[in-house]
Amino acid sequence: MASNKPERVFNIVVVGMSGTANVRGDFGVGKSCLCNRFVRPEEDDFCDRHSSTISQADFIGRIINSNHFLYWGEVTRHYDGMDFTFRIMEQTELIDDTSFSVLNRSSTKSYHKRCAETKLSSAEKVAYICPDQLGDELSFTQQILPGGKFQVDGYLLVFDVSNVRGRSVSKQKEFVSELYSKIVKTKKPIVVVAAKYDAMEPMSLDELKQFARDKKLSIVECSAVQSVNVNLPFCLLASMIDRNRSRPREMTYHEAAKKRKDTVDAAEAKYLQLLHITVRNYRAVWSSTKAELEKLDDYKCYVALAGTANARKKFRSHTKRLKEDHQSRKLRQYLSRMPGMLTDIYPDLETINGRYWSACRDALESHSRFNDWFVILGQPWADSEYLDKDEDRIPFQLMREPSISPRVEKYFQDHVQDLQLAKRKERYKSDFRTMLGTLRSIILPGSNFHEMRLHLENLECYQNLEEQERMAVFIAHQNEIFQQARADFLELLLEKAELFIKLDKGAKVLEQVNNIQDELSTDERFTRLGQFPTERYMMVINQFAFMHNLVTSSCYLHKQERCIESQIRDYIGTKLQRCNSLPIKLLLLGTDGLAVELAKEIRELTKGGFQLNESQVEIETEILDVKNLTTDIDQQRNFHFDGCICAFTSLQSFEYIKTTLEKTKIVEEGNDDEPRVLRNIPVSLIFGRDLSIPESDSALRDEAQRLAERIADSTVVDLPEDGVSPGRKFFPSQIQSSVQTLHEMSTFRVAVVMMCGDGYSLEPTLSYLMKEHNCQVKSSCEFCVVMGMTFGGRKQKMELEVVSYHQALLNRKTTHHGYVLCYSPDRNASFQMMKIFLAKTTGIPTMIMALSDDGYSSNTGLITEGQGIAEKSDSVNFMKARSNFLQSSLMSSKNHFFEDVFKRRKATEKTHQDLFFPPCTTPTSDDEEFSDSTPDNELEGSFEFLNTSDTASLGSSASRDDEASITEGSSIGEGNEISRKKHKMHKRRQQIEKKLVDRKEKEKFLQSLEQLMAPFKYSSMRRRSSSRFDRSRETTPDNKGSKRPSNDEPHRKWWFKTTRKPKGFLKGVVIEDLVVGPSGIPVFVEQCVALIEEKGLTIEGIYRKPGKAADVENVILRIDKDPDFQIGTLSMNIHAVASSFKKYFGALHGPFIPYKVQNDLIKKYIDLPQSDFLIHLKACIDNLSPKRYTLLKYLLQHLRRIIDNEEFNKMTKDNVSICWWPCLLHPQSKSVKDLTNEAKLASIFTQLLENMDSILGLEVETAEEALEPLGQEGGGADEEGGQTSESRESHGNVTEHDV
Repeated sequence: MASNKPERVFNIVVVGMSGTANVRGDFGVGKSCLCNRFVRPEEDDFCDRHSSTISQADFIGRIINSNHFLYWGEVTRHYDGMDFTFRIMEQTELIDDTSFSVLNRSSTKSYHKRCAETKLSSAEKVAYICPDQLGDELSFTQQILPGGKFQVDGYLLVFDVSNVRGRSVSKQKEFVSELYSKIVKTKKPIVVVAAKYDAMEPMSLDELKQFARDKKLSIVECSAVQSVNVNLPFCLLASMIDRNRSRPREMTYHEAAKKRKDTVDAAEAKYLQLLHITVRNYRAVWSSTKAELEKLDDYKCYVALAGTANARKKFRSHTKRLKEDHQSRKLRQYLSRMPGMLTDIYPDLETINGRYWSACRDALESHSRFNDWFVILGQPWADSEYLDKDEDRIPFQLMREPSISPRVEKYFQDHVQDLQLAKRKERYKSDFRTMLGTLRSIILPGSNFHEMRLHLENLECYQNLEEQERMAVFIAHQNEIFQQARADFLELLLEKAELFIKLDKGAKVLEQVNNIQDELSTDERFTRLGQFPTERYMMVINQFAFMHNLVTSSCYLHKQERCIESQIRDYIGTKLQRCNSLPIKLLLLGTDGLAVELAKEIRELTKGGFQLNESQVEIETEILDVKNLTTDIDQQRNFHFDGCICAFTSLQSFEYIKTTLEKTKIVEEGNDDEPRVLRNIPVSLIFGRDLSIPESDSALRDEAQRLAERIADSTVVDLPEDGVSPGRKFFPSQIQSSVQTLHEMSTFRVAVVMMCGDGYSLEPTLSYLMKEHNCQVKSSCEFCVVMGMTFGGRKQKMELEVVSYHQALLNRKTTHHGYVLCYSPDRNASFQMMKIFLAKTTGIPTMIMALSDDGYSSNTGLITEGQGIAEKSDSVNFMKARSNFLQSSLMSSKNHFFEDVFKRRKATEKTHQDLFFPPCTTPTSDDEEFSDSTPDNELEGSFEFLNTSDTASLGSSASRDDEASITEGSSIGEGNEISRKKHKMHKRRQQIEKKLVDRKEKEKFLQSLEQLMAPFKYSSMRRRSSSRFDRSRETTPDNKGSKRPSNDEPHRKWWFKTTRKPKGFLKGVVIEDLVVGPSGIPVFVEQCVALIEEKGLTIEGIYRKPGKAADVENVILRIDKDPDFQIGTLSMNIHAVASSFKKYFGALHGPFIPYKVQNDLIKKYIDLPQSDFLIHLKACIDNLSPKRYTLLKYLLQHLRRIIDNEEFNKMTKDNVSICWWPCLLHPQSKSVKDLTNEAKLASIFTQLLENMDSILGLEVETAEEALEPLGQEGGGADEEGGQTSESRESHGNVTEHDV
């Protein structure tokens, strides 16, 4: 049975020199500290201020219990692999704190005799902990002496080896010797303790060793304060008491002290690491942090060894270091902004003005950017809360802080040196640029820098620049002179615009281009582009296209926002809201309430706004009915009318109108000065509906027609033929026609034409029109303003359109009564374009304006020539003005150009009758192919033919009973007019048919331009993407090897579009008809697979990222011509090879799986479970033709290898399926159902990829292994000239990047 014998408890008595201060000196020998450290070893529980001087009350308390011995309690210790349980008793001599004598001396034995007692008793005696426990026992843990008795087992004899004032070594040795002589008689084991060894006095230690040798006692060196070797004397004594226990290993003080230090250091390192992890804010508080740390073992371990005070000290050191680190980091951040601050506030040497740093620093506070860089704090920056803010503005105190100011000054000095160096560099660069400019005859656009060194090496500016800087300046100069040469050549082309306009479309384009180049070759602007023949040739061709298709997008200055059309569009977008609409003011005449009823119909018609020429206008009316009209009208002189509508329904109401108009409108001969209030107002006679008068009564209509012929600016509006409007006398169509006619009679049109790129500003012209309150912007053109003008007492409306020359030439069929042709007298191209346009406006009033911003020009030749042109023609005037010419010149009261245009408008319309009176037609189905939005507006509106059943568009007032009535002229004299217009329409039809033929010839001509430009498009794009001045890449028109189509070009202009479709080998070829090699696979397919698996298996996005379109198209064109084309002979990106491979299958006729089988698979995919569907899919694949099956198996095997490398190429099964299923299955998108089925086809192909092993019996193998059996059956690839692995390697020149 296991022994239940309780563990032995060793009762140890600690004795040593005790007594009053006269006996023991100023301090005791350390008995209490030794007991305290042994019983309560944690640092926070240790107390080094134990005192034997107490009060009488404390002496009789339960802790002292009127005894001169202290019970320290029971404790168990593990030492050297053994456990020991001790009860500790300290024999001492307690002193009264009042009399400073031994307490209760009369009843107490001497200290030596009490120490020799082996049986001690004290009922209910409480264990002593610390001095604070005395008098406050209940606040501490109470441990009672068991049974109140204590049987001594051994003694620890404490000897103080330190030097204590008032106690000599001999005196202590004498006391200890006497004490030893008493306790040795008890025959109990004794161990001598050399206490306070950390403050050891060698003499004391020698005396103790001598004493121990004499008495044959063991000495243990220890220090209670340092907690070194405290457990050893107790455990050694226990082994001497119990002989059955092995003697613990004894350690010297130095060994024990090192072990203790290592333990404390390890705990401290863990604690510091813990602080580093948990405490990151230097503003952390100990109390809150301590509460969190107490939960952690590393903190507990360190506190047990070093105490809370040391832990708090380490915490404060840590936070202090955090604060210092934060301050250093913020300081570095602030100082790092110094270069930027100096660059911003003192960007050049002129702002520094030779001042020292102290002066510049003092000037910072007054700088406007001071608050962007600095902040002023009300306390030292290191202690400010500003450090915790996420701001990088510099505390201004740093600029004056003695420890930091030198570093700031160093930044300033470096900044000044950098500015000085940069200034020298800029001077050298400027001198170098100047020298390059002086060598204009030597350094041409495209000159090689290395070839020019001989002319530059001796220059000081050249020698003081780095090679990279020289190259940068030279390249910038080359770009500058190239752009200037290009602009100069463009000016030359514009000056010679007449050469391009005279182009014979029937002749060969190439010959004419060469002839033009020969004519231009003598000009210096032509020869300066000698290094760029392709660029020059392209500009000539583009000029051809531009001059025959003058659209805004083709203008050279369109992208530079210097095109007139672009400036107008941008200006209108921001300023249009400032324009106001102009109302139409009408005077209504009639009797018997006709004018009132007409006004009512007009109000009803205009409720939602009146639509006139694509614009909403407001109509204001004034009614005069059955009064003395002359008098009433005289009273309305301040009412400016835009027209007068006279309503009549009968002969009586007509006579009233006739009399009124004769008095107010018709001027007798010789009475031109007689006032006629309606003299300058257009009149519309509107025939109202009266049931009492037959509509076929022509007498009234004849009277109205004769009156209209007598009165200037008048017209007759008859009832509509099919008009049905119960209760109404006037029809909406009549009112609409009347308003439209009156508006046209009171409106004339003038165009202001300007040249793109001229030096004068467009804004003054546009801003004046926008500021004019009496204006309205038309929505039917880019910029057309309707303005009110007054000529000869008559108010007219002028439509003033601002347009560019190329837009005006494009729309030269647009009718204008006058032109203002602007040109810059400093620009010959502008003058030549003005002359070209002037030649097309013969007979139309024109004002030539020589414009400049300052009104002064050094080129008087173009001004003189412009004046000469004006003097040769009666319809042309000349004027020199500033860019605000509208306000300062044309709109002034002294200039009568617009009045002259208005007066001559009838003559202009008569001279150009085909422009001002175009037929109103409707489109026919035969002309649909020409009704697209092509820019050739010359034919716009020319393909609509007259509908003889709708003659209302001709403004006729005749009866519409039948067509015969029109022919016979049954209406009021309108029959002849209609016949005349029909004859004109027939003539117009013939002209249109001729233009249709011309249009087709023009398209053929433009296609020839495209063919002419084709050799240069690809080379031009490549040259632009590489070095502009690399002559080795230049091409010429005769370089046929440069013909490479490219989809990377900008969007083709309309004149180069083509409908060519590729023809050749792939067109219409099915898979069974493909030419295959000895392996049974097409050679092109084998090459692509080999190249892709060699160089593209690990390339990210293979098959997903597209290759260069030009390379892909080139490959398809080549394989289209030659099925055995070797793709390895080309140098292209691997993505281009992959794209060509996919496009090869997409170009074949028909899918891999026939459409009929696809439809069956879609149905089975919906109806069958997956396992059954895979069986059906395998059966469909097995039924494919041998060539399809072989090729599909080879291709899927390749795709398997792509998928197996998805870690590198990111091509999963889904990605591969998305890229390949359209190429192989050729989806049909003819209906909504087809679009729905596309998702199912994609899923089916994904199923094929996922289950290809079971469907085709595939295994992962290389391309060569896949072809090996086929090659053997075919007699061997090597013997038949097929592609071997060696030949594939020779073709492996496809690189990852473009060459």
